[in-house]
Amino acid sequence: MLGPRLLGWSTGAHVPELIVMMALAAIAGGTKVSLIPHKGDKDAVSMSLGFVITFLALLKIGPVGALGAGVVSCLTGCLYPKRQPFYQLAFNVGLSAVEALIGGAVYWSLNGQNLEISPAKTFLAVTVSTLAFFLVNTGGVSLMISLCTNLNPFRLWRETFLWTAPSYLAGACVSALAMVILGHSSVFVLLFVVPIVFVIYHSYSISAKRTEEKLHHVEEMQANQERLAELYLATIKSLALAIDAKDQYTHQHILRVQRYAVALAKRMGLTGAELEAVNTGALLHDIGKLGVPEYVLLKPGKLTDSEFDKIKKHPEIGAAILDPVEFPWPVLPVVKYHHEKWDGTGYPEGLKGEEIPLTARIMAVADVYDALTSSRSYRRAWSHERALGVIVKDAGTHFDPACVEAFVDVIEDVIHEMAAEGCGPLADLDAEMPKPGCKTTQAALEISRSAAEFWAMYEVANTLAAFGTLDEAAVALAEKLSEAFPESLCLLMVLDPYDGLLRLGAVKGLGSPDFDPQRPVAKSSFAYEALETRKTYLGRCSPIEIAASGLDFEGARILCSALVAPVIGENEALGVICLYHPEDGFFSGRDRDILETVAEQTARSLGSRPSDSGLKAA
Repeated sequence: MLGPRLLGWSTGAHVPELIVMMALAAIAGGTKVSLIPHKGDKDAVSMSLGFVITFLALLKIGPVGALGAGVVSCLTGCLYPKRQPFYQLAFNVGLSAVEALIGGAVYWSLNGQNLEISPAKTFLAVTVSTLAFFLVNTGGVSLMISLCTNLNPFRLWRETFLWTAPSYLAGACVSALAMVILGHSSVFVLLFVVPIVFVIYHSYSISAKRTEEKLHHVEEMQANQERLAELYLATIKSLALAIDAKDQYTHQHILRVQRYAVALAKRMGLTGAELEAVNTGALLHDIGKLGVPEYVLLKPGKLTDSEFDKIKKHPEIGAAILDPVEFPWPVLPVVKYHHEKWDGTGYPEGLKGEEIPLTARIMAVADVYDALTSSRSYRRAWSHERALGVIVKDAGTHFDPACVEAFVDVIEDVIHEMAAEGCGPLADLDAEMPKPGCKTTQAALEISRSAAEFWAMYEVANTLAAFGTLDEAAVALAEKLSEAFPESLCLLMVLDPYDGLLRLGAVKGLGSPDFDPQRPVAKSSFAYEALETRKTYLGRCSPIEIAASGLDFEGARILCSALVAPVIGENEALGVICLYHPEDGFFSGRDRDILETVAEQTARSLGSRPSDSGLKAA
């Protein structure tokens, strides 16, 4: 325990001065300058001008004066202008007492344990004592903040408090200079020190306010830039989804590729601009398909060599489309070179090995993997294991071996995450269906349907011209309609001219269940209602309706929407086209118009054709 001798307190002669100093300290304690702006009240860090009065009390009265003034200054600062929680108040007051005791003891010891001012001893005492005040106060606050926030205490101290060191020294020197010039006259010291203290406070206050305004301005600019970047990427994503939706067989392709490519890029250590290039390039890598004829882009089957040559132009077309856009990241190489191959046999420029940008090599792996694990009209989606086997086999020929190795490391986690979200190669078919409610998804679905409708009309015309009998055409037509309306069940019913009953001529699409071509459709079916009224039915359906149509299979219970159009020739009923879908309210008025057009075209083309002796199952 520090004794009275060490504290420089032997009599009560300084009691009146101590009271005056404590009163001034109380006033100064409420005047604060913020050190960490834009923080909440609980996180605010500020500095008061009480130190000048505290140090003046140390020089005039001794360590006891510094202790009293320091504690009072801190206490009033914790209570005004806003009361701090008790735990903060206790910590701050305790820390002020500790720094006053340590700083006062240092000054008292180095100044020869007296209050006499002498240049040799007092200068050193003031300097070292000020340093002690500064280190104890700022170090203690930094340590406490770091414990509460997990920030590095030294870094926090360096960035937040180190710059305040000159203010401590300036305050101490003002107090010491006043004592040297004015002697020990308390009245003169206070008269001259208080205005200086006010000037210091006012200057710091203005400086801190301007600094805070600049920081606030910088933060606003950063926030605006972030919002612009988000808007920029949202616009890119919407455009890319619209392009992606044009091809019904690659729907949501770019979003899956983006997941695979970004995970692979991170695994390979890409950060900053290169990582953003992969993230954005994944969305835009097929934008060049805008320049590919729709009959090629939407063709369900395999492409001819001539058609594939048109497809091969899309990387260069995409790069040309994006060339005027000043991306903040190197996006163009991703778009232009994602079909290059490691052995130099790719397109458009036949680049080889590391001549291909790393971001494009990453995109190549992700793009091919998704293509293999997605369904096409001419094949079903491959399993993850089979697709990954092809990727590994083609390392060193098609793909960069380093990219393949990294892809193998990350893909399992990615596809399991995606499966939990209802998408990706491990997800169930029903889980992958787009959910209504999201405007972007709805718009993409509308575009996809439009593309499907266009292709339906094109294919129906070709299909009907290729088959000689109504029954043969029914099977092919049902196949085309199921492609035009993915995830739907398509039934094509043919009216028997001998008994006037409807029978199933073809069943395609969801599940493609078996059926008996000789079994008549129940009279309660929507199909008979459509024939009798010669009007298309658009609305809900139930498993009972599917059973009435002549089907009995497990998948019938999930079907909710129905679209049923009669096929009417020249005043002669030929049959009915039925579409069913699991999503309630799936079919729209535009779907009805398209199906009616298909039905009319079918009636015109097949009205005069003979029927087979029996109806064939698809």
